[in-house]
Amino acid sequence: MKIKNLLMAATTVATLGAIGTVSAQASAASSKPVYRLYNHNTGEHFYTENTYERDSLKRVGWNDEGLGWQAATSGTPVYRVYNPNARGGDHYYTMSKYEAQSLVNKGWRWDNNGKAAFYSGGSVNLYVAYNPNANSGSHNYTINSYEQNSLLGKGWKYGKVAWKTMGASDINNGGNSGGNNNGGNNGGNVTPPKPTLPVGMSPKAPNQNTLNQLPAKASAGVSAAEIKKITGVSSYEGVQNIAYDGGMGVITYLFGAGSPALGQWLTDGSNPKEAINDFISMFGRGSGPLTIKMVNAVIDYAGLPASNHVTKADYPFLPEQ
Repeated sequence: MKIKNLLMAATTVATLGAIGTVSAQASAASSKPVYRLYNHNTGEHFYTENTYERDSLKRVGWNDEGLGWQAATSGTPVYRVYNPNARGGDHYYTMSKYEAQSLVNKGWRWDNNGKAAFYSGGSVNLYVAYNPNANSGSHNYTINSYEQNSLLGKGWKYGKVAWKTMGASDINNGGNSGGNNNGGNNGGNVTPPKPTLPVGMSPKAPNQNTLNQLPAKASAGVSAAEIKKITGVSSYEGVQNIAYDGGMGVITYLFGAGSPALGQWLTDGSNPKEAINDFISMFGRGSGPLTIKMVNAVIDYAGLPASNHVTKADYPFLPEQ
């Protein structure tokens, strides 16, 4: 196994506590977290600053997808309205109070008593995409340009900037980034920038639209949120990202920063089979949490051809699923 990758992984974990502390201190001054939840029965994403609202939805079966973005504590109001007539219900978010009132006049309902659900402010674009074939969850809101591009590639419409959110530079400057609050109501279409792939993910990786569609799985004493923060990846190809302590005080991951980089091993002169075997060995062989499905997802993530996939015959000590 490659010692330098072990050392890189150890360094990543060692800095986690400091990163979390800095983030919490910086965001408290000028922004508020907006939480994102998902209803797998209706396909709708829901966004709220209200932790009570978030926790109530979690209790009735919504999936907590963590932080959606950091919202400004002042700026242009963003309103939320609800359509009780859509199958499963549906929410819509807009900076235009006229648009919101027009929907209410047609039978929609004000959420939050007609007050702002959150505010537009900062320099980070938040995109909206529209699915004309959906009843519930017909609009998706995200600051992730990769997610936005993936939806547009599947036939979703618009591609506009809906409003602005707070980035690190805004927070560090007390919210005075100079960014404007013009959003999706300016009538212009916006082409999102080319996405930046997470560390360790090959541009050749297949099925990239399945990235981060599941929460990470807490393991090795590391929470799901910490795994996502360290690696930049919660899941790929239906496989949740996990952490594993190799027994030497070193935490490694399936995907992303801090994970054994198959692509890097190949550039070091290893052939694919050797790199894959080293990866499996790093996770403890028979005692590790690996499965055949996990290993093959890692191979795809590294951009290796499917001809490198492993089978139960190759590693009989690994379970299939």
